[in-house]
Amino acid sequence: MKLSVDWLNEFAPLAQIPFEKVLEKINTSICEIDDVEEFKSHLTSVITVKIKSLEKHPNAEKLQTTIATDGTKDYQIVTAATNVNVGDIVPLALPGTKLDGKEILDSELRGVRSQGMYCSEKELGMALESSGVLIFPKDTTLGISVRKYFLWEDTILTIDNKSITHRPDLWNHFGFARELASQLQIPLHHFPLQADTKWESGNDGLTVETSEHAHAYYVCSIQNVNITQSIPKIKSRLEKCGIRSINNVVDVSNYLLLELGQPTHFFDRSKLTATSFTVSKSKAGDSLALLDDTSPTLQENILLIQNGNTAVALAGVMGGKDSAVTDSTKDIVMESAVFKREDVRFTIRKTNIRTESAVRYEKGLDSYTCLPVIKRAVQLLKENGNPNIKVFTPQGFNHTESKTVTIETNLQFLRHKLGKKITLPEVTDILQRLGFAVTTKDESLSVVVPKYRHNYDVTIPEDLVEEIGRTIGYASIRTEALSMAVETPIRNPLRELERRVKQFLALEVGFNEVYNYSFASATDAKLEVGYESSSLKIANEMPEDHAFLRNSLYPGLIKQAKSNQDRFESVNLFELGRTYHKQGNGPELADEKRWLAILSLSKHKPNDLSSIEQEFLSLRETITELFLFLNLPNFVWSKQSKSHFHPNASLVLHYDGKEILELGILHTRFSDLYDVKRRVLLAKINMETLVEIWETHGRNSHFIPPSHFPQGQLDLSLLLNESEPTESFANLVRTLKIPELESVYVQTIFQGESVGEGKKSVTYRFRLMSYDKTFTQERFKELSDSLVTTAKDNGYSLR
Repeated sequence: MKLSVDWLNEFAPLAQIPFEKVLEKINTSICEIDDVEEFKSHLTSVITVKIKSLEKHPNAEKLQTTIATDGTKDYQIVTAATNVNVGDIVPLALPGTKLDGKEILDSELRGVRSQGMYCSEKELGMALESSGVLIFPKDTTLGISVRKYFLWEDTILTIDNKSITHRPDLWNHFGFARELASQLQIPLHHFPLQADTKWESGNDGLTVETSEHAHAYYVCSIQNVNITQSIPKIKSRLEKCGIRSINNVVDVSNYLLLELGQPTHFFDRSKLTATSFTVSKSKAGDSLALLDDTSPTLQENILLIQNGNTAVALAGVMGGKDSAVTDSTKDIVMESAVFKREDVRFTIRKTNIRTESAVRYEKGLDSYTCLPVIKRAVQLLKENGNPNIKVFTPQGFNHTESKTVTIETNLQFLRHKLGKKITLPEVTDILQRLGFAVTTKDESLSVVVPKYRHNYDVTIPEDLVEEIGRTIGYASIRTEALSMAVETPIRNPLRELERRVKQFLALEVGFNEVYNYSFASATDAKLEVGYESSSLKIANEMPEDHAFLRNSLYPGLIKQAKSNQDRFESVNLFELGRTYHKQGNGPELADEKRWLAILSLSKHKPNDLSSIEQEFLSLRETITELFLFLNLPNFVWSKQSKSHFHPNASLVLHYDGKEILELGILHTRFSDLYDVKRRVLLAKINMETLVEIWETHGRNSHFIPPSHFPQGQLDLSLLLNESEPTESFANLVRTLKIPELESVYVQTIFQGESVGEGKKSVTYRFRLMSYDKTFTQERFKELSDSLVTTAKDNGYSLR
């Protein structure tokens, strides 16, 4: 939003205060300023001059040599303009002026000196196209800057809209000046809402039907208007705030919007088909030709202004084209209304039309300005070229005219919330300056909120704390340490476990933690078949991709992998999060489950099964290290099919007979569904079950004193069927109860022509440790023979 400092000065004497102090007060107590700039400052050196003489250029057929004067000094100017004559008063850009990025120079054109350039409306930024030099009226003062002539000598403040989205009273010059005057403790000396107007008797035939779709709605008939250009004051102020001047009637409506923040609208009386007005809602399929030359097809329940049975405006957003004011308009109907902000927001969302009026209505205006703004409009119309208009008594209704908001509080509450001792007179003075009516008794306060603040803005005692705090300045409130007892915090085992898991995955093995939305699509909800029936659909309107609460962490991780698969060779992710499950349709709340999900994206081609198996084994080893890191060594891996994993690449981990973790390679149907080009390795830990196990066993000591003797190891390669699990032989070896056997795991898996079709070579590594003597060759041979014999006796072939 743009504010004119010159316009603000009309309401409050800001010029009496250093401008830097004014800016500081705005930034610290009212809102944020995005920019401060002098309006059209580059035109300061463009002055008004009168052409004294005009001759043909001696060396150029299409150029003319002129002498112009600013009243005290003459300038020789060479021009190609054909519309200038002796005696014309024109704008002259002196050397050093920059127009359209080009600097005007004191130079020679075909051997004749030129001390500047005459300017057109286009070059002054007043029009997109122009046919020649701008000619001023004959009585124009010479030697003045065009900034002064067009009332452009002004400073423009650009306000950050987000910082005042809760303050509809600040979206206009008078409201902003009123707020600034209270903060700077200076008087207001102009009150446009107190304009006095005498109505003609009667309503000139107009009637308004009472409607619940508006807080207030008024119309009044105005006769004998004369459509022409606006006076310079109104035209320049609109331009400085970014609004194009149209004519002296429409400009008044825009001027009121910027001055008082109250949208209004003018209808051409001759184009209206009836004399009655009402506020109603659209039916699906209705259409309305608008001022922006569009004719949108409307959805149901969009707020409309009806003239008889004809829609003439999108209420609070934009007027209709068929009833617009034109150059031939003689009689008008003025509308002043306040609509419900919810209805205006609905219209904006459904039509995608966002106007300056709609921006103000959606903040929540109060209806108290509806009639005063009509009086101010009449005053402006008379000033702006319509001194002979006849204005009839406004017709309409106001449902919220008697609304008041009173807040009860006390000094102790205000002090406690502010963190500063403040006296009752100080509180009273601040609130009264801000427009509040205050009644005190002992240390209690009864505060009546001003009408321009009581809709959605100041409604509870905490709002008064904010008003006092920003007025005294937050910097004046001393920073103090919190006064609180130092107590031993309640232990949270789940949080402790989560921190340890994060530490291992992020710092020890280099995985990246991600955070995904707790929402999912219908497709996401079907990934884990076991949870599909407990999916929880969101009742309110949401995008299709966010229609459910998630019942699995996998889809979010898979989508993250898809986004990064072409950017990074290595994609290793994990997420700690909740899933949501509801059984049945009863009133009970949905269950929340806490999970850790892990994803590792394969670095190899999808058909390179041997390499992918190695990555699968590597991820299983990482998970094994995680459990050892948590001091939980006694886990058991077993094969178990899951519908979302490949049948031969799906494992679960048990501890104390409880299933804690699943690990597998995502089934290709889901890889195709989510458009993931590489194989996806996934794992999921039930954190609620894990924390129970960790609390029971994780704090036990599993320490084994290191042996004084060196460790040994044996490798044994067996030929297995391609679909045969590798865990079977490892479990078989464990049943032998070999005293020196510390661990057994799969070292490598090989497939190829050399091992035959449908076969795989699996190399097992046996770690051996003796605590009473050094291994001998005889013991190594004895153990090796025992392993070979066990393999042969159980039908395994050596490789």
